Amino acid sequence: MPAALTVRLEPSAHVPSPRQMLGAAAGLFESPAGDHHAAVKPFAAGPFVDDGTGTVWRLGWLADDGLPPRWPPAVIRFGGDVRRVIGFGGEVHSFAALAGSGAARRARVRMVTPTFFSRNGRDLPLPEPVLLVRSLLVRWNAHAPAALRVADDDARAVVGAVFLDAVSGASRRVEVASGLRQVGFVGDAELRLLRSAPDAAAEVFGALLRFAGLAGVGAQTTCGFGAVEVELSSGRGG
Repeated sequence: MPAALTVRLEPSAHVPSPRQMLGAAAGLFESPAGDHHAAVKPFAAGPFVDDGTGTVWRLGWLADDGLPPRWPPAVIRFGGDVRRVIGFGGEVHSFAALAGSGAARRARVRMVTPTFFSRNGRDLPLPEPVLLVRSLLVRWNAHAPAALRVADDDARAVVGAVFLDAVSGASRRVEVASGLRQVGFVGDAELRLLRSAPDAAAEVFGALLRFAGLAGVGAQTTCGFGAVEVELSSGRGG
């Protein structure tokens, strides 16, 4: 069942790279018999927050079949750095609850880790609204039970109605590996639906944007990219 999970780690001077984040998250969430090369994985890696007493790592679990079997962990390995877990937490959000949580026509999406999208084989480090919604549709339909998957007509209605109303932020480079960098966007994006969008589209939009807090948006969310915080409003768009 989808959940917002956190682990509190003992302090360390080591800052994990995106590849080390992926390896650590895969070690937590993937089973030995699982598909390690699946295009859509059932987890997302969020940011590290140092609160003075330790480091809190935010994670998203997306599968509909209960919490990860190895949760909570005792230690987490980031490359050669093995860190002890000194606390953990979690908040479950079922697909049924997300789907029934109410319509929304506006959303403020705060991209707290660098976010980028793949378009025609190229990376786009901008909060492009159609690509953002499509990324959520893919993750939702990959993990939601069949009865709650978004139908093609509803998906087209949301994609056709969403637009970017305002944006503030900047690009940021992240070193993925030695000599390899990724550019992403960090900041706020105001998304809205056209006034003409049907209520069904607003319900799907609300469910997807609530899901975004768990799933992240854009590319490489399993490596720590695309983590977001979302505020929703039911007011009609322009």
